[in-house]
Amino acid sequence: AQRLGDPYAASLHDPEGRIGIDWGVYGVPETFLVSPEGTVLWKATGPLTPAIIQQELLPRLEAGSPLS
Repeated sequence: AQRLGDPYAASLHDPEGRIGIDWGVYGVPETFLVSPEGTVLWKATGPLTPAIIQQELLPRLEAGSPLS
């Protein structure tokens, strides 16, 4: 990651696995959209594809709130 840079704004370190259990993490990769208050607004399991980004993630970011 040092050589290529870190593309993430924030990364969590969870050596005891408690955060993962609390958030319901069960496989990687997983992507979470989290509100400034810390509420999980959206979760995607598996790689982010261009279709998922366009159809699911971007509308949620643009709306400023979760979409079902």
